[in-house]
Amino acid sequence: MSWYVIFADASIRAVALAAMAAVLVLFFRKNPSAQHTMWTFVVIGMLSLPILRLVVPVSYTYVVQRPAAVAQILPSVGPPAREIGRRPATAPTPSPSLPNWPLYAAIAYVTGAIGFAARLILGIFLMRRLQRGSRSIIPELGSCHDLIANAGAGTRIRESHEVRVPLAMGFKRVSVLLPMEWREWPREKLRLVLAHELAHVKRHDPAVGSLAAVNKCVFWFHPLAWWLERRLAVLAEYAADDAGLAISGNAGSYASTVLELAGRMTGQSSRLIWNVPAMTGQLVARRIRRVLNTHAARVRGAGGIAARAALFAAATVLLWISLAVDLQRTVRAQAPRTEDDPNAAWFGYRHALPVKDSISPEQASQMEAQLAADPEDEATRSKLLAYYWQHQMHGRRIPLIQWLIEHHPESPLHGYEIASIFPDADIAGSSEDLRSRWMTQVDLHAGEPRVLGNAARALCCQDSSLPETIELFERARKLDPGHRTEPLAKLYSFLLWERDPKSAVSALVRSKLRESSDIELVGATARDFVSQVTLKAVTKSSSFDFAALRGIGEELVTYAQTLEPRNRAWADLMEGVKGLAAALPAEQVEFVAPRVLHIGAGVAGQMLLESAPPVYPPLAQVARIEGVVRLQVHIGTDGHVVQVSAISGHPLLIPAAIKAVKQYVYKPVMFQGSTVDAIATVDIPFHLDAQSK
Repeated sequence: MSWYVIFADASIRAVALAAMAAVLVLFFRKNPSAQHTMWTFVVIGMLSLPILRLVVPVSYTYVVQRPAAVAQILPSVGPPAREIGRRPATAPTPSPSLPNWPLYAAIAYVTGAIGFAARLILGIFLMRRLQRGSRSIIPELGSCHDLIANAGAGTRIRESHEVRVPLAMGFKRVSVLLPMEWREWPREKLRLVLAHELAHVKRHDPAVGSLAAVNKCVFWFHPLAWWLERRLAVLAEYAADDAGLAISGNAGSYASTVLELAGRMTGQSSRLIWNVPAMTGQLVARRIRRVLNTHAARVRGAGGIAARAALFAAATVLLWISLAVDLQRTVRAQAPRTEDDPNAAWFGYRHALPVKDSISPEQASQMEAQLAADPEDEATRSKLLAYYWQHQMHGRRIPLIQWLIEHHPESPLHGYEIASIFPDADIAGSSEDLRSRWMTQVDLHAGEPRVLGNAARALCCQDSSLPETIELFERARKLDPGHRTEPLAKLYSFLLWERDPKSAVSALVRSKLRESSDIELVGATARDFVSQVTLKAVTKSSSFDFAALRGIGEELVTYAQTLEPRNRAWADLMEGVKGLAAALPAEQVEFVAPRVLHIGAGVAGQMLLESAPPVYPPLAQVARIEGVVRLQVHIGTDGHVVQVSAISGHPLLIPAAIKAVKQYVYKPVMFQGSTVDAIATVDIPFHLDAQSK
């Protein structure tokens, strides 16, 4: 998880934590001490969130996407374009407009954090120097020993000629510093001042204020951090005022003392005063009005041990809720991603969008009128396209496609067959018109990978446009390489196994792959090619030269091993290639049945009938261990798993993966009319944050 994701996540959760605490604080709105305690817990929680987010597991969601049966993925008779990219590609994310923005954000964050930290460190340094230059005066405060004893044995009362107002400072051992003129104060004023400052000492307010300052250094960009520092200082003064009023019989006298001391703040360095927000401006006036309020209850403490324990328990629950509950990702992970979802896989080629409700010719006419009045109504346009596709009314369908190309070349509707034009299915001249319109859009939107991908997919059904199709896919991939490898790899794979291995097209693709050093592209092509060829062999497709296809598969996998020699996946894939027995003469195209047939992971996934998600090991979940466990599975002739062995994966995850895979049931592997055993590799992912990627 990136640093900025961690901080963004912690910032949002901190707001949620503060919002829940604010609701709880409503029950203590007349008790500043209890409010101060609750907001202190919020500060601690806000500082802990970035760390706890990496340790505490969030609500776990596991989503199993069950593959389709073999019969559903068999190639249909039709134009070549319908074979390309049958599996939806991963949903793309927009390309960032500023590729280096994380670096700039990091520089800005570190600069701000260093600035606030430097100010805090300077204040601590000056405080230490101020304490060293002061002198203890406890023996001279005989009339106030009862207050000092109530504050604790380690309390220090000192005087300094460098301070103009009383201050409470320090962390482990807090000191109260009085100005040199304290000897001139009346006994009543001295007791009021000491009662106020010793209340800060007893409540550890300076340490809490410093903690809030540290929180502001870490989250200096967050308004909540600034508000918490200010609010804690104000509540600390309110609670200390209540302690001072408890020993004073005259609220007016106490208010005068507060006003006098606040007036002496002029010129005092704010770096030394943790509670400076409560000692200036309108907040002082608010304190005085509160003191003079005769209805205000006195000595509003946070309560006894039970009350403090209840506050701590409530704060802990609030922190856990803000940390562990992840409703947005849970809902997103549970939501089914169907082919009707335009964001599911716009870049891969998809089959015809079905009409969910039957449409009569009269309804189609009404929808035509509705679309003429509102051409931007994409839902109506998609229904009409599907209706005309199913009834082969291409003369009506083509004008809808032409408008879509000219006005919305980026539309996800271009990912469906209903919005494509095929040379053997549509009216004469429509294919050339399609090509012309798309090339115009390519020129107008040369920097938009979505448009380039739509154009490439539209042209791939025309043999004469294959070079342009490959070029468009390559251009789209260069603009956004993270999400556009699979379509190009599927196109290469299709051209290799569907065309004559000795054709110019096959030679062109193999040449391009040999010239590429991109292991992602070469590997994806090799995996898809072996999967498709194995599927044709298992389903006894007799129209392929399997001897030549096996040679191409060995060539692809060998080159992938050359580019990435340490990856064991290529050795496993080569076993799948070797499982294709050497073919007899091309006119016979039959295989000698092996004792055990090696099938690719893709084919095995397509033949899976029953599966169960693995149970995430509790220890691995607490330790935040994620990863993929790769297993070798021996499938019996009845489709049940005979044996499972681990290839790679974390030791804590392997037992759960093996236990889950042992329950798998596959469709029996048929070869030459008989069922045979099969060996396949299975990847079992374990992700604490389960979501489509």
